[in-house]
Amino acid sequence: MKPETEDSQPFLGFRDDPTKRSSAEDEESGGNENAILHQQHALKTSRTRRYLRDFLVFLATSLVWVLAFSFLPGPQAPTDSPSPAMPTPPPSMSSPSKGLPSPLPQVGQDGKAGSTVPGPDFIALTHNVTSGAQLVSCGNSTQEAKKNGCWYDTLLNHWVPAPCYDREFEQEYMDDDTWHAYADVNLTQRLTREEMGDHDSYYTSIEDHVNHCSMLWKKQFWTLFEERRTFDAVIVNNYHTEHCADFLKDIYGSNRTEPTFVKVAYSACWVRPGEGKHMN
Repeated sequence: MKPETEDSQPFLGFRDDPTKRSSAEDEESGGNENAILHQQHALKTSRTRRYLRDFLVFLATSLVWVLAFSFLPGPQAPTDSPSPAMPTPPPSMSSPSKGLPSPLPQVGQDGKAGSTVPGPDFIALTHNVTSGAQLVSCGNSTQEAKKNGCWYDTLLNHWVPAPCYDREFEQEYMDDDTWHAYADVNLTQRLTREEMGDHDSYYTSIEDHVNHCSMLWKKQFWTLFEERRTFDAVIVNNYHTEHCADFLKDIYGSNRTEPTFVKVAYSACWVRPGEGKHMN
């Protein structure tokens, strides 16, 4: 049976009795404590070094990224010049209130427009398809048009100079069989093709109005795509293009059947120098 004093000793060999600190048991216990303290100190030192190493790596990496981003090119500053993809409209068409010349409107199929012969001021102040081209006119009457060798184009509803008369597109337009003109609003007195140009005005069906606008857009595309040397003044007139665009939007889904009033008019022809395809 062990002495009572041994049973009451605290855990880990710690003793309050100063007389037993020099015993062999205490020396052994003290040696273990020194080893533990040394191990704890070494562990603490190792952790400190690891933290310092990680901090230095983080600092160096951050510095590398800062240097890398500093050499990247910044965003380009916007310039005042317009983008080639978005050309600025010619001043003559966009700013009539500033005293710049505006194109004279062509007579549309609604018959509400005025003169149809572009004057000299119609030539745009900035470069466009008419730049450098000569303007040839038919005059302002049927008599003048015939005297100047012009042809009546049923697609355009205009007299046009011979170099700009496009027989191919007129024939495609007439193949639709909606082109017929009438002397009366009830569409009962049909006119011949030859009679159409001799009248001051006539009426057509609303189906012909749709055909007229769609065919003119096709003609406009091929004129620009083939870079034709000659083209009539109707397809480069902003009034007529806007008129057809608005009309086709309004007619879609509607039940409109009213006839279209057409005023016979007199156009002109743009002739560009150099080689290229002519109208035929």
